[in-house]
Amino acid sequence: MTEDDVIRVMRVYIEQQFPRVCPTCGRRFESLRNYLENTTHLDSPIIYEKDGEDHSVHLGPMSLANCNTCGTTITVGSSNIPRAQLAELLRWARRESAQRHITVRQLLHHLRDRIDAQVFGTKPASSET
Repeated sequence: MTEDDVIRVMRVYIEQQFPRVCPTCGRRFESLRNYLENTTHLDSPIIYEKDGEDHSVHLGPMSLANCNTCGTTITVGSSNIPRAQLAELLRWARRESAQRHITVRQLLHHLRDRIDAQVFGTKPASSET
């Protein structure tokens, strides 16, 4: 599996989460692009891991962003990815982050930047990873 394969898989599942509505102000995000235009990312995506165990497969990575209208934090997660596929993606992420000498969160941040860049048709902001 290559980074491009991972991006392709992740983007499909992320885009399936739209349209979405902010639970506080009711703003409707029609598409991933509309969501990215009207929210602000918070830090790096989160992944819950404990001692490298695969129990994180139950939750999977989540990216948090604030609604630009009301400030509510909205989560885009990986709960719609089949568990076996999510486990494969997380194994790839652990191997890849070890090879690059970065954390899994840093790798997820890089992947999120690449997806965002694809959505907007630009170059990723963090190309050093």
